[in-house]
Amino acid sequence: MIQIKFSIRPYIKGTTGQVGLKVRWNQSKCEVSFFTNVWADPAKWDNDLLRAKKGTTHEVRGMRYTHDVINQTIAEYREEITSVFDKCALRNTVPTVDELKRMVNAALGRGAASTEPIPVAKKKSMKEMIEWFLEECGREKNWDDQAKEKYTQAFLHITKANPRIRPDKITLEHMYKLREWYIKNEYRNRTINKQVTMLKGFLKWIDSKDGYEVPTAVLNFETNLKVLPKTVTFLHYDELLHFAHFEFQNDKSGRLSRARDFWCFMAFTSLRISDLMRLNRVHILDGRIEMFAQKTGEHLYIPLTEEAQVIIDRYKGKETKEGLVFDIPSAQKLNDAVKDAAKEAGLDRIITEVYYIGTERYEDNHKFCDIISNHDARRTFVSCSLAMGIPAETVMKCTGHKNYNTMKPYIETATETQALQMEKWNKNQYRSKIINLLDDVSEDFLKQLLVDIQKRLAKAD
Repeated sequence: MIQIKFSIRPYIKGTTGQVGLKVRWNQSKCEVSFFTNVWADPAKWDNDLLRAKKGTTHEVRGMRYTHDVINQTIAEYREEITSVFDKCALRNTVPTVDELKRMVNAALGRGAASTEPIPVAKKKSMKEMIEWFLEECGREKNWDDQAKEKYTQAFLHITKANPRIRPDKITLEHMYKLREWYIKNEYRNRTINKQVTMLKGFLKWIDSKDGYEVPTAVLNFETNLKVLPKTVTFLHYDELLHFAHFEFQNDKSGRLSRARDFWCFMAFTSLRISDLMRLNRVHILDGRIEMFAQKTGEHLYIPLTEEAQVIIDRYKGKETKEGLVFDIPSAQKLNDAVKDAAKEAGLDRIITEVYYIGTERYEDNHKFCDIISNHDARRTFVSCSLAMGIPAETVMKCTGHKNYNTMKPYIETATETQALQMEKWNKNQYRSKIINLLDDVSEDFLKQLLVDIQKRLAKAD
């Protein structure tokens, strides 16, 4: 029996992603490649071990393979190739290229043509790619229906702007047409930028799929549309107290009072509507709320203010069967009722909103009662807390924000904040004058002055 030296090297065919095994023997004079019926993602391929990385799933050309399937297929091909060489060695013959191809393919139950790549799957349409994206990313990132709906809208927009668009033929011109479509349909620049950002996430995902190359210029596309800082809506502290203590005259059903109480409770605690609706008696301990936020999973630790405690006491004995503190039918119904309550309470401060559509500047004026929302309560908590001088770190512990940047969108410098800060100028100038006047006075005079000041302060109290 002769000894035949040969090598088997698994690899990925660059243009298709199909897994192949290159065989060399007879001092590398003979060489042939066998292509398997599985495909692999080059980014998930171990170049040292020449196999799919453990724990990976490969999405190639609309097909999906786990690392187990890929590596098992490689092992099966390697075993059959080795077996053929062993048989030839027993017969003291070195196989030719054609002989090895015929014998290996026969062992695998394949025809001679099987050494050539198998035709790749047909490329998906834009609709099919979108559905694939929502399925894959939705599972990976645990998207809810609302998140999927946002992406679906962005996809519908680009197909409306470019009816014949193909996922493998996306160009910069498609992006320009999309921007023009948004402007023509009077979308605000802020919304356009948001939708385009979501779409670019989808395009980057497409670009990661074999056979779907998206030009760099498209991935780096910017709308270059002017966007002004968003108007942040909230109640000033005096407005909040007015709303909290307002007596409704025509509210026999209690709808307005309940809506006002629920909204103000959020403003006094920073709770989101999703957390308010699930607030249970078990979450209230020793004058504080302890629960995990539904949206972020953050652990909330919120001391109850007197105003918040008054509202809780008002609804004692009215809990639901499940122990919920407040019986709220739905977030939308509360939102509608709060608008009516705010209108009745006279919260009609004018809110001016300035925005752009394309290059055109627009300005809208609204009464606060007409645009108030559940989320404005949370903004009110942040703004009023900062206006009172409460450190941002303390506010963040209540709201559940991880850092200042994540809380920043909720912050708007309220009138009270500016007034409190500027008042320091007045106080400091008086302190400075007093200190200068007292520099040369005697110790006895200072003692008597202290007594007089303490008496005046006591009377003031």
